[in-house]
Amino acid sequence: MKKSIALATLILLLFTGIVFQYYITALPDLEQPITLREANITTEAGSVSVTFVDNAGDPFTFGFRASDDFEPEVYPAFYMRNPELVPYMYWLNIGGPDERALLRVVEGWLQRNVPPELMERLEQGLAEDLSADEQKMAAVYEVYSLLRERHQG
Repeated sequence: MKKSIALATLILLLFTGIVFQYYITALPDLEQPITLREANITTEAGSVSVTFVDNAGDPFTFGFRASDDFEPEVYPAFYMRNPELVPYMYWLNIGGPDERALLRVVEGWLQRNVPPELMERLEQGLAEDLSADEQKMAAVYEVYSLLRERHQG
């Protein structure tokens, strides 16, 4: 009887661990409308982090870590499904399916929220003289641009 209880407990713990791992590494289903809470670009190497908040109030943080030692094509992208609940940074495989899914989320947000005039300026690399909100949108565009370059074709 004791062995059965121990085995059942072990199976339950393993199952809980698998569910938790899936929760923290799966891209969330963000409910529209998605708002931009904050966005930062570091000045040293150019790392970018962005936090979206969906209609339910759930935050979602993503970005990439830049380095002077590497080319932009190999900057690792990351996301945190719910940084306030579980501050676990999930590093995506470069060129992998999770990166493509993140690209679709960011691309959809840009299409719905960035005015065409600003989008055109960002595509041309004209990011000077932007308002604070436009600078945040430019940070989202930086992530989009990096991911788009990796997944063209």
